[in-house]
Amino acid sequence: MYLKLFDQEVGEGKPTFIIAEIGLNHNGSLDIAKKLIDVAVESGCDAVKFQKRDVKNLAINSFLDAPDNRFPEFGKTYREVREFVEFSDDELLELKKYSAQKKINFFLTPFDLESAKTVEKLDLEVVKSASHNLTFIPLIRYLARRQKPLIISTGMSTLEELDHTVSIVKDAQCPFALLHCVSAYPTPLELVNLKLIDFLKERYGVPVGYSGHEEFSVSSQATLAAVARGACIIERHITLDNNMMGFDHKISLNPADLKSLVNSVRNIDKMMGDGVKRLLPEEKIKRDQQRISIASKMAIKKGTKIEESMLSYKGPGTGYASYDLPKLLGKVATTDIQEDILILPEMIG
Repeated sequence: MYLKLFDQEVGEGKPTFIIAEIGLNHNGSLDIAKKLIDVAVESGCDAVKFQKRDVKNLAINSFLDAPDNRFPEFGKTYREVREFVEFSDDELLELKKYSAQKKINFFLTPFDLESAKTVEKLDLEVVKSASHNLTFIPLIRYLARRQKPLIISTGMSTLEELDHTVSIVKDAQCPFALLHCVSAYPTPLELVNLKLIDFLKERYGVPVGYSGHEEFSVSSQATLAAVARGACIIERHITLDNNMMGFDHKISLNPADLKSLVNSVRNIDKMMGDGVKRLLPEEKIKRDQQRISIASKMAIKKGTKIEESMLSYKGPGTGYASYDLPKLLGKVATTDIQEDILILPEMIG
């Protein structure tokens, strides 16, 4: 179960692919967007991701023009707020080029068919489908027909809906990964359900990651638990400041927390190992010092037949192990053996 994202192979045993979801936390500012890209680079993330919407196609007019007083600086209606935080194709191209200069991968989540054309215009190698659009079949088909890596978030969906979408993507022979996701902002800890990572891997046979939306003070814990559980892709919203006005700042990682999280994920990657049980060279000294060997309980004269009553079990572990007892019983001492020393091969025959 492997997938190539940009130049990195993703899957079990591979380094975790970490996505810094800038999303809308740029608040419509190219300057803030570039600063967030810098934060992702400095933290060691593998990619930055933005969102693209054609606002007029998001919803019906009455919905778009309804009052929206959440962010007064952005606008007074839902349409105005959404338009305020949207980047044009040219602005996104500028951000793609900036990301390339900073040597970090760049990709998008398109939220409608018109925005999907931006994916083609920018010639993006990887694309993401949001939980929002898991049942938007025309968009899923459009993205899958590209036959380029597709990352699919699975929030707010039933199992039947997910089965249907996965079947469409597989039929299109599009390489893909799934992200376990709970679309509650912020997500209560009891709803995170990390065991679902195992279920998704087993059911669909593809790499599975985790896109978390917990309140920022506990989000790192959820992410690290997901990585330890086997999530091979991690997506977290990032922000310059959790107190900024905007959509997702409260569930996002600030620069310090992001850097700490990335370092912790990289440490977990190192700790996962290959699952093969072996005696490590680093353990050999402790093994020799602390393991138990077979020792002489009394002085044993040369020519004496070895009996269990003559033996004891003591450290260090450089002699015969206790499970070697049958090898010694009935053998003859080939030399005088002092009391309270380890029995060694050259002493018996």
